[in-house]
Amino acid sequence: MAIDLLLLWYLVRQIKSPRARSALIAAWMVFALCLGAGMLVGSYRVAPHGFDAAPAGTLVALRVGGVLACLQGYFLSTFLWLPKLFDAMERTVAEMLVAVRQLRARKSGFLTVISFLAFFGVGLGAFALCMTISVMGGFGNDLKRKILGNNAHIIVDRERGGFDDWSPLLRQIQQVPEVTAATPLVQGEVMVTSQTNLSGVILRGIDPQSGGVVRTLRHDLIRGRIEYLTDPSRLSGVPAVDRRPVAARGEDDAAPSASVTRVTQPDANPAPQGLEGVGDLNLPVPPGAPDVLPGIIVGRELANNLHLSVGDEVRVVSPFGSLGPLGPVPKTKLFRVAGIFYSGMYEYDTKYAYVLIPVAQRFFNYQGNAITSIEVRVRDVDTSDAVTARVTQIARARALRVRDWKELNQNLFRALKLEKLMIFLLLTVAILVASFSIVATLLLLVTEKGREIAVLKAMGASDGFITRVFLAVGMLIGVVGALLGVSGAFFTCVLMQRVGIPLDPEVYYIERLPVTISPGDYGLVFVVAVLICLGAASVPAYLAGRLRPVEGLRFG
Repeated sequence: MAIDLLLLWYLVRQIKSPRARSALIAAWMVFALCLGAGMLVGSYRVAPHGFDAAPAGTLVALRVGGVLACLQGYFLSTFLWLPKLFDAMERTVAEMLVAVRQLRARKSGFLTVISFLAFFGVGLGAFALCMTISVMGGFGNDLKRKILGNNAHIIVDRERGGFDDWSPLLRQIQQVPEVTAATPLVQGEVMVTSQTNLSGVILRGIDPQSGGVVRTLRHDLIRGRIEYLTDPSRLSGVPAVDRRPVAARGEDDAAPSASVTRVTQPDANPAPQGLEGVGDLNLPVPPGAPDVLPGIIVGRELANNLHLSVGDEVRVVSPFGSLGPLGPVPKTKLFRVAGIFYSGMYEYDTKYAYVLIPVAQRFFNYQGNAITSIEVRVRDVDTSDAVTARVTQIARARALRVRDWKELNQNLFRALKLEKLMIFLLLTVAILVASFSIVATLLLLVTEKGREIAVLKAMGASDGFITRVFLAVGMLIGVVGALLGVSGAFFTCVLMQRVGIPLDPEVYYIERLPVTISPGDYGLVFVVAVLICLGAASVPAYLAGRLRPVEGLRFG
């Protein structure tokens, strides 16, 4: 890309006619846009069925090359409309007229080399800052969606142990207008062992008829069914497609990526079954002979670690067992794998396993119908504070603890905000460095235009007028440079959102580069860049305003 621009710059300098220059730039722009569009279309021909169908590196090269070519065409278009913008600025005020004339080249009618470098430095800094913020915001939002897609937005629990008689509380929570799903949960830490390996997991007892986490789990299943939990006797006739081992990145794992996308906002609408009808969970234990083992659903990574497939037996060990002659004896129970899910989060696919609530209650020795928590999901996660306050008032009489997703993951999201702030400050230094070229440009202008400044003052121009002229030069460099950088980043991000830049899912656990466009962040970058340029122009403008006409005529 840089070589093409240098070649174009050399050809433009060799052409004397302004119309021929404009025609050459326009032709080069059309060629770059057509080349980028062709590479992007070719990438879809290489991989018509998704990212996994492309040869290694080919899809990435085509997508990145296509985006860069389109970006080059976009920046070339600025050489066509920027002179017209400067012509319009010259007709505003006298200070702007003089400032624009200072930035124009003497022969070509366009920007001088040093002014171009100042524009380029500010634009490149703004572009890099906006792109970094967009990519970091994309990763942060992707992480937020996955966390909220696999966890409750609000949790009602007790600091130690479980609680019973929770049905009235559940019905009151369901009546809150913003609540879309509320479901009881039994949870505890256990050890899962197979014939080849073992792993510590969090065992969660769920109600298959409720919404919330169960609805997400249904979408995330890549093997088996939820119905195998309620009727594990059906596991004896599991189809062969479900009994196949789950590869690290197999053909059946391409589909879950779509499922992960579908559950990014799993509670936009209430579940078809509604929130009613979830009362005391006296679910019957699946009938059958004693050799019919209860079902369990595990994550893809856990299945890979333990070499499991649907229908295999696993042993679950709990440290809270009975007291034997030699001390506490861990409680163990055999389960049969009823399904394997892929959530898109490595931690969840490794650490979570699901069983029926009655099975979990007996395994953890909960008396009666006790549960450990009630998971609540709301319609808008950004307004969960108001819902949390309503739920807190309801649960206050039971001395229960109410926490929302912000409190549950506050360390993670604070770290993401701090990292974003530090990156913003560090990349702002790039704009500060670019402002040094503005200082050099204006000091050079003050030195070279000393005679012209003296003539203007002799004709009646005030010191404030000369100061405003050079401040206008700095503002023009800042506004145009920041505008080019921010608009280029916006164009690139929109293009990346449309076509997608593939990533290695084994490394990043995501198939394409996530990008988020934040108008507030882009506006902040634009304002900061303009203020930095104005600050850099203040010292040369002050020196130019104090220049005496006699000194300018003597040394000019």
